[in-house]
Amino acid sequence: MAESAMGLEGARRFLRARSYRRAMDLPEELADLQRFHGHLGVYVTLGLRMGEIGKRRFGHYKGLHARVESQPEPPMRCVLDGIQFSSGCTMGKGNIGLESSTDPAVTFEKEGRRLRVALKPGWRERIDREMSKEREIEQSLFYYAIPESDVFEIREG
Repeated sequence: MAESAMGLEGARRFLRARSYRRAMDLPEELADLQRFHGHLGVYVTLGLRMGEIGKRRFGHYKGLHARVESQPEPPMRCVLDGIQFSSGCTMGKGNIGLESSTDPAVTFEKEGRRLRVALKPGWRERIDREMSKEREIEQSLFYYAIPESDVFEIREG
């Protein structure tokens, strides 16, 4: 995995500059995500970031569809909640679906255009190795702050 030293160091500086110990200290968006999902974790946070990329590219969710790839059980499946939360694509509206995969990714489609957002190679192994319930807020904050270009492959078409 090619890690950007500036990107990782930037995320570490973000965490050092803020001492988030309780939910009420979280950035508002993460506190809202925590309430929606029931807790924070790396995969729900990554899903939030993925959904934001899709919404930023395509705008309002009307007409937007998302095909999420994930392992079929938690914790990776939590990426689905993060994408629903930030993209506006929901199971209730039927504009999101889930397919079994070993690595998390999402493909957004709207008006014939397509965008795929996938975790870069090597990150899933690192996440799964380092994931900890005791450190879930700290880890979520790290993945919330890391530059998207460091952790995601984004491809149109």
